This record gives sequence, C-alpha cells and structure tokens, in this order.
Amino acid sequence: MKILPAWILLLLVPTLGICCGCASSGTTDDAHLKESYGAIAYAPGTQDWRIRWQAVDARRARERALADCAAADCQVVLEFSPGQCGTLALGSGGFGAGQGDTPIAAETAALNECQRTSSGCRVAAAECNH
Repeated sequence: MKILPAWILLLLVPTLGICCGCASSGTTDDAHLKESYGAIAYAPGTQDWRIRWQAVDARRARERALADCAAADCQVVLEFSPGQCGTLALGSGGFGAGQGDTPIAAETAALNECQRTSSGCRVAAAECNH
C-alpha cells in the first residue's frame, strides 16, 4: 500500500470537506445512465448546495436538487446534460459552477468561475452523467 505525502493530504482534506454530504445520485437504475441529467442548487445566504446527477430527466434533476437543499434561498445554478459532468466551487465571497465533458473540465470551469469573484476557492469533485 502506498502512503501519500502529508502535503497531498493537506490539499485533499479541504476539497473533500466541501463535498461531504452534498451529493446524491438521482437514480440507481442503470438503464437511464446514457440519457441522464444533472442539476446543482445553491443558496447564497448559507452557501448550502446540493448536486443531483443521473436523473431520468432535467425536471427531476432540478426538483431533487432543490428539494435536497435545506436553505430557503436555494436556486438552480447549473443544469448538465447526458454525457456531461458538473460541480461547484466555493470561495470566501461567492461560488462558481462548471460543466464539461470530463470531471477535470467541469472542475476547472467551476474553479475559474469562482476565482473571478472570490478568493480561497475550493472545488468539489465533479459528478457525471456517463
């Protein structure tokens, strides 16, 4: 077993902390994976957010993301289509949502958007409709 150097763990812990308990798959039915949809709901007042992916349609992805978000000011900030990945980055003064064909592309887009208006941005691992 390979042990990670301490500096890598210091980078991973804040990133993992941003996404704990915030993501939930829209369905477990593998038949829908090729044509699945995702959505991210975000509440600016509390920075609460929820992501749903692999939902059977865009409406269900939006509804589930909003239903899972605990804050009254939650709103859908990103919808992603079949074959796409999506995620959120949070900073001290705002957020950024991103999507792309790969997890890395979505994470990079979210981080770049967050850094335009905020500092200390941390990106959550992307979820994909693949």
